[in-house]
Amino acid sequence: MTRVKKQNHIATLLAKAHRRMVAGLTVALKPVGISIDMWTLLGILKEEPGQSMTSLADSLSLNLPTVTKLMDRMVSDNLAYRKPHHSDRRRVLIFPTERGLNLFHEADQIAARLEQALEKNIGDLSPIKEGLENLSSDG
Repeated sequence: MTRVKKQNHIATLLAKAHRRMVAGLTVALKPVGISIDMWTLLGILKEEPGQSMTSLADSLSLNLPTVTKLMDRMVSDNLAYRKPHHSDRRRVLIFPTERGLNLFHEADQIAARLEQALEKNIGDLSPIKEGLENLSSDG
């Protein structure tokens, strides 16, 4: 019988952890009715309302057509709205709705509870967060 060698390369471990985190958060957010990307987008819009589609795509590390499709869904669900730029009518700015902000807060509390449970399992998450922020930064 051949024994499968355990993969412990950082890329493999990050990919596996990512899949598990996404699966858990997706299930936890289902009752709220928003996806992880919607929650993330609403968080960006909460902090900086009036973002362009391009800046949102950059912030999410997604391509523009994907963000446009996501935004179409969010607008139809009354989570966000589009408004023409005041000086450049070709540009559209995105703002959160009150409903979107309420759902963001609900989802954010769920994510915080999941993070607390993870911290109970593996300890202080600060160094992990710092390392991941450094790894995912543009610099």
